[in-house]
Amino acid sequence: MSKVDALLLLSICVGAFIMPFICKRLSIPSAVGEILFGLGVGLFFKEAFHKTTIIKFLGELGFILLMYLAGLEIDFEKIKITPRKELILYVTMVVVMVILSIGAAYVYGLSPLYGLIFFTTAIGLLFPVLKETGLLEKDTGQMLLIIGSIGEVVSLLGITVFILYYRSGFSWESLVHLGEMGAFILLAYIIYKLFRLVVWWYPGLVRPFLHGGDPTESSIRANFVNMFVFVALAALLHMELIIGAFLGGMAYAVIFKRRAEIQHRMGSFAYGFLIPVFFIEAGLRFDIKDFLDLQVVVMALVIAFLIFAVRIAASLVFLWSNLTLMEIIIVPVSTSFPLTLLAAIATFGIEQQIIPRDQAASILLAALLTALIYPVLLKKIIRAMERPPDLGT
Repeated sequence: MSKVDALLLLSICVGAFIMPFICKRLSIPSAVGEILFGLGVGLFFKEAFHKTTIIKFLGELGFILLMYLAGLEIDFEKIKITPRKELILYVTMVVVMVILSIGAAYVYGLSPLYGLIFFTTAIGLLFPVLKETGLLEKDTGQMLLIIGSIGEVVSLLGITVFILYYRSGFSWESLVHLGEMGAFILLAYIIYKLFRLVVWWYPGLVRPFLHGGDPTESSIRANFVNMFVFVALAALLHMELIIGAFLGGMAYAVIFKRRAEIQHRMGSFAYGFLIPVFFIEAGLRFDIKDFLDLQVVVMALVIAFLIFAVRIAASLVFLWSNLTLMEIIIVPVSTSFPLTLLAAIATFGIEQQIIPRDQAASILLAALLTALIYPVLLKKIIRAMERPPDLGT
């Protein structure tokens, strides 16, 4: 490691430490502050960043862990007990959102990538907002998490399909890759079934996966093994690594119902260092000058608006449900800040030269805007829902 690499790594560590305090004072998500910090660090270490590999490696590992934790957060027990009618409505909303997003990209003459951007959904920021407002343990909060989880799975599949189309188009190679995707899903299912069978016959094996505190932290090690089994399988079958990590987290969530302790331990490790590195690294890939272009700003505003607009239109399906008007309004707001996946799409797009630099900057800026605007709006709506009605005197 060179002196410049060491200084860059030190700067990132300092930023990962101080940004949560600053963001708390400013009432903005830590991820937003970390991306902005990365933009600032890039003013001094841009050349060093492009030459080093350690920061990029740590950033990718952080994103893999973020996706694994996203898979862990999905509560399949809640999904199982959700009435079929409600579940159908949730899926219908996501499907309508996908159709409207692709239609909006077509109408405005944009790249198919923008169709993916408009419907991309992630629960990375939704989870802490629901926890902070006390809505997480309520039925409405669980409904939002289920809808967000369905949207995130569809978004990850959409990213995979887009990457496949970008690399191979409509060709024999694409069909082969689709076969590899099918093989991956089949192997993941087989691993899940075998693991569940082993746990059933040998329940003592559960302890290393759930309970920590021993000197070797076997639960953390066991989860890393589980995560990298799926990541390695995805790599061997030419899938995106984050898909493997996400499915690994989902498989773990299905098998182990009582996983709060390991979620806390893995989350402490990941959010303590590697995930902040991912967001700071995302900011490092861009130049502040990219965001001073009026066209970039206007496009970012359009993206942020259309992300919200397609969700409002798709939420009309809930008019046929038992939800109140406020609960229907809260659905599009809660799914409109997919910061993690939009940051990933922007960084991947510029890294693979799929889109011009100015468009990638617009996507990242839109991700920041949605993370700044919609969570605040969501909190205001939640407080309005909980406020007792004014009956007068």
